[in-house]
Amino acid sequence: MVATYAVTVPDEESARAVAAFLVARGHTAVRVRPQGDAWTAVGLDEGPFPDGDEGWWRAVERRIVRTAAGEVGGRVGESLARPETARMLHLDGEAVADRTVEEARPARLGALAGAPARAPVPEIVHRLGEPERTGELGEPVVLDGLDGVDWASLTGAYGPADGVPEILRALAANDEGWDEASFEYFSEVVHQGTCYTCTAPTVPFLVRLARAPQLVSEYRRSVLFDLLYLAMLDPGPACGEDGGHAGPATLASRAVLGHLPEILARWPDAPPCERALLTVLAALSPDAAADRLPEFRAFRRDGVDGPSPALDLALALASRDEGAASGLTLDAAGWDEQVAERLDGDEPLRARHLGVLFHLARRELGSG
Repeated sequence: MVATYAVTVPDEESARAVAAFLVARGHTAVRVRPQGDAWTAVGLDEGPFPDGDEGWWRAVERRIVRTAAGEVGGRVGESLARPETARMLHLDGEAVADRTVEEARPARLGALAGAPARAPVPEIVHRLGEPERTGELGEPVVLDGLDGVDWASLTGAYGPADGVPEILRALAANDEGWDEASFEYFSEVVHQGTCYTCTAPTVPFLVRLARAPQLVSEYRRSVLFDLLYLAMLDPGPACGEDGGHAGPATLASRAVLGHLPEILARWPDAPPCERALLTVLAALSPDAAADRLPEFRAFRRDGVDGPSPALDLALALASRDEGAASGLTLDAAGWDEQVAERLDGDEPLRARHLGVLFHLARRELGSG
């Protein structure tokens, strides 16, 4: 596969500077062309790479090109395609370079020579992502107050949210229909990362599910991940930046944070796999975590064998230790390219750290 970078900049001079940069970095084919009131430089990156870790090196190149584009006020469009498709679709404009992979090899490897290879990935030996089965399959959870919400006045992905109570009841059935009900929730209530006016009002019922002792452990784990996900759709409230307009995602995040003390109250009865997720959730609010912080630390120290990047980062964030969080995320960026990309964002530092935590928790503890 070939990576294509299309860097759109304000003027021809900047486009030609970017094109020269791409040539120097060993892109095999480079073009420049006017595009409306702007100019675009296009480069095809066909490799080679210093070793067989293609995903890592593509991520390195992507970050470098994005940084260079930003320095001249540009924006980057990226795609992956077969070489013949990339050439057919993207190589219009003035030719600045046309080389074979072998001809580009010295420049390509030279450009990447200064970048570090992937560091060794920590070996996770704990089994906190594999919970033992507990709970009573088929024993429903009572959701009092469900009919007290005027769902028809709220909206979901497809219009009025009057079908949401049945989705929540299907989850509360605590039976083999869980997966289908969960799919419906993430179709109607949260759709491809978009929240609606019905999203926040579902949070108290998800919390009630998470706290119900009869809920099957696999389902509880799923709900806890779902609550973490909802809070992360707008990390502003978890970063203390909760002013201004409150859209549906902000309201959903606020709802999760507002119920966090109830969620963390599960700690005394929670098995190790659940305690790991509760520790991650605690990172959302140091205030809510404060009373149990010694217990979280003791769990990490005495109950979790070997490396745990997710729990270490969660404890740093729950403790408001941004210095430790920065060190842990930078370490993780050395072996996980997605961490490096999340850290390159323009969000507040704590928001980026929370984004890394969400990623590491899914990687280490399972996606829920």
